[in-house]
Amino acid sequence: MCLAQYSRFIVVGGLVAVITIACRELIGYLLGADTPLLYSMSVVAAYGLGIVLSFVLNSQFTFGSKCGYGWSRFGRFVAIAIFGMFLTWLLSIALRYGLRLQSVFGDASAGFAFATGAFLSSVLTYPLNALLVFGPRVR
Repeated sequence: MCLAQYSRFIVVGGLVAVITIACRELIGYLLGADTPLLYSMSVVAAYGLGIVLSFVLNSQFTFGSKCGYGWSRFGRFVAIAIFGMFLTWLLSIALRYGLRLQSVFGDASAGFAFATGAFLSSVLTYPLNALLVFGPRVR
């Protein structure tokens, strides 16, 4: 792993995060009521969309699909992403409802909790992806 590769991972992750957060907000809006169950559903659905987008962009830009990375590694990527999704969901719930962020951030508490949970979980998912999915090669 090198700094250039990690930088690309952060840029791709940031882009995917913005798109995923926007999707979470849209899904949350479409679901209507704001309950822990519906919030959880919106987090999981948005994260699922983010998994596919993240694999495609990381394959192409972070780790280089020209090096032979393709859909054959998608299963391992999904396994790590599901772990990340679970961790993101857990952190989102803990931050939003455990810390009662509604009183601090108002309506923005859902997005803030999700963004923070996703960022914190990425600290574990990057090295797992670099080692287990895309290998130690750097382009």
